[in-house]
Amino acid sequence: MADKIVLSAGGNVYEGWTKIRITRSLEAMAGSFDLELTHKWDGSDSKYKAFMKPIQQGAPCVVKIGNDKVITGYVDDWVPSYDDSKVMISVSGRDKTSDLIDCSIIYPSGQFMNQTFTQIAKTVCQPFSINVVVETDAGAAFTKVQIEQGETPHELLTRLARQRGLLLTTNGEGDLVITRASTKRAGVSLILGENIKAARGRFSWRERYSQFKVKGSGIDWNDAGPEVAGGIEAIVRDSEIGRYRPLIIVNDEITTADGASKRGQWERQRSIGRSNTAEYTVAGWRIPQTGKVWNVNQIVPVQDDIVGLNEDMLINTIMFSEEEDSGRIAVIGVVRPDALKMPAQEKIEVVKGW
Repeated sequence: MADKIVLSAGGNVYEGWTKIRITRSLEAMAGSFDLELTHKWDGSDSKYKAFMKPIQQGAPCVVKIGNDKVITGYVDDWVPSYDDSKVMISVSGRDKTSDLIDCSIIYPSGQFMNQTFTQIAKTVCQPFSINVVVETDAGAAFTKVQIEQGETPHELLTRLARQRGLLLTTNGEGDLVITRASTKRAGVSLILGENIKAARGRFSWRERYSQFKVKGSGIDWNDAGPEVAGGIEAIVRDSEIGRYRPLIIVNDEITTADGASKRGQWERQRSIGRSNTAEYTVAGWRIPQTGKVWNVNQIVPVQDDIVGLNEDMLINTIMFSEEEDSGRIAVIGVVRPDALKMPAQEKIEVVKGW
C-alpha cells in the first residue's frame, strides 16, 4: 500500500492530494513542498465545501511520507482557484530554515570576533528558534567577521562555509545541518535496464577553470604578528582543463595563506560538481531493499552505459512527485563524491605581494 502524504497545519490534517512535489537538496538550506487537490464539479458542492477551510499562510506545518517527516516548517502560499469544470487548491511551503534565507540579520555589534563557524551559526539562528545540528568539525575560529548591511543568515553562513568546505542543509525536522559529503551508502544501485525509468546527464566546461586565484583581503595573523593579507594569493589548478581559463576570487574575510588555498580548492571542487551531474528517475519514493525514503548525502553506485557512468556517485538532490499521468516517482540527482569534498592537502602555489 502506498504511503499517504499528510500535511499537518493549523491543527488540521490534510491528505488525498492529487498532485505532489517535494524537493530536498544537500546544497540548499530549506526543502520545499507543493501540494494540489483537484475536485471536478459533479453536481454537488458538499465535498468541495468540506475542504474549503483555508490553510492559513504562515502556519507551522509538517509534511510526512507515511511516518517519515520530510518537511518541518511553514506554509508559504494557499492558492484556491476554479473554473467551470473543477476546483483546485494548491498549498506550498518550506522548512523552518527558509527564514534564514528570506530575512536579514539584526545583531547589535554588526560583527563577530574570534568565533567559530558553529558559534556564529547558533547566534544567527537563535532569534528564529532554529536548532543547529553539527555533523562535522567546522574548523578554527574566524578572527573577525563583518555582517554586511541587510545580509541574511543564509548569505553570511554561505560565504563563511566556502572557507571551511562546509555544506549547509536541513534534515526534515527544520534544523540547520552543518555537514560535509558523506560516505554513507544508500543500500541500492541505479542500474540501466533495471530500476532506472529515465535519465539525463550534464557534462560541461561552462563553469570549469584552469586555475583559481584567491586573493586575500584584510589582516593575516601569524606567529610573527599581523601582516597584510591583501598581499597573499593562492593559486589552485584544475588539471582536467587544458586551455587557459583563469578565475580570480577576492576572499570575503580575513584569511591566512592556508585559508586562501582551501577556498580555492573548494571553488574548484564545486565547479567540478556543477559541471558533472546526472538525474535518475525511479518508481516510488522508498528504496525497495531497505524500505527507507530516498535521502540526500548518500553514496549510490550507478551502472549506466548510455549516460556514461559506472561508478559510485553522491546523491545531492531528491524530488518526490506524483501526478495522475506519471504516477509516483523520485528523481535522484547525483554528483561525483569528490565534488563536494575538501580534497586531501595538496601543494598550492602561494604568492605574496600581489
